[in-house]
Amino acid sequence: MNLFQSASGSCDAISKNQVAILLVRGIAGIGLMAYSFVLQTSAPIAGWALLAISILLLNGCPACWGMHLVNALRGPKKTPFVLPPTEDKLKSLRKKRYAPKDMAEHLFSPEDVRRFRQHSEP
Repeated sequence: MNLFQSASGSCDAISKNQVAILLVRGIAGIGLMAYSFVLQTSAPIAGWALLAISILLLNGCPACWGMHLVNALRGPKKTPFVLPPTEDKLKSLRKKRYAPKDMAEHLFSPEDVRRFRQHSEP
């Protein structure tokens, strides 16, 4: 799974055991991350190594882990049922669109343009 990808697709059939594993990984990852910041002054290489391990345990940053946890607790997403379009709606979608011939038709309604042209032509 990509770091920036939503976890909702992977949490379709999640069990309580998987939530427990996610919680243990999160607690261990956040603990290792905190300890890595403590070690940065005395042993920087060990601190960076622990930081890398904590990121692997969390599958990214702590916010990503929190998003995974919330999605796991919420459960699978339910898609709403959508009725197919009726025949009238399909006809209106297939209808040819009105395209204005000049700027007057674009600015005014077609009835106004027709009345103006009838009065202006000899």
